[in-house]
Amino acid sequence: MSLGLAHRKELQKRRAQSFWFLFKTALFFTILIGCSYYAFDTGQKIALLNVASTQEKYEQQASDLENMRLELGNTEAELTKLRNLLPNEEIQDLLGVINQKAADGIAPSRMATVIAGLSGDETCSDVSPAKRFAIITPVSQLADNSVSFYRGLITVAGTGSPTLNDDGNPEAWFDPAKPVSATFTLPGGETQEASGILPIYHSVIVNGKEYRFSIIAGRRAFADITVRSCDL
Repeated sequence: MSLGLAHRKELQKRRAQSFWFLFKTALFFTILIGCSYYAFDTGQKIALLNVASTQEKYEQQASDLENMRLELGNTEAELTKLRNLLPNEEIQDLLGVINQKAADGIAPSRMATVIAGLSGDETCSDVSPAKRFAIITPVSQLADNSVSFYRGLITVAGTGSPTLNDDGNPEAWFDPAKPVSATFTLPGGETQEASGILPIYHSVIVNGKEYRFSIIAGRRAFADITVRSCDL
């Protein structure tokens, strides 16, 4: 009886040990599988979050890029508009002349009236035969010398600086290499001046016509002047 009881107890002990071994093994693999699944699930969630974050950043960058393109397009359109509004070189030269005339005392309203009366169909006369007149200097013997056009409608006179001889003394004739001043006297006594190194080009408006003068250096002490008239 005692041997059989001891044998049964031994069998029960082995069965218990086998059960606990299997239980521990099953528990280990269960924990291992659970941890693996948790790690996989967590990694997958993190990967999905990273993908979502990357996609959001991409979409934001794409939106910012599109906005930059739109702003660049608007800026280029504004620059084009400004370039179209800016005057070209010829208009800038005209504005320079207008500013100079305004500085000389000519009323802007008068200049506006003249410009408004211009037409695209320009009709001009032939250039007149050249007339010769003396350029007066402070040491000239002549008190005055002028030349008239269109039966005294416009009178032109000129002054300049004397030529210096080898001793540095002034001569009676003007020096064509130095500035000359031409005075245009219009009806009513109004005068206009044009100055510079010859040749000098100047236009005056009288009675609805434009008179274009050209003054070049002539024989010693003289200048040659021509004119042509144009309808406005």
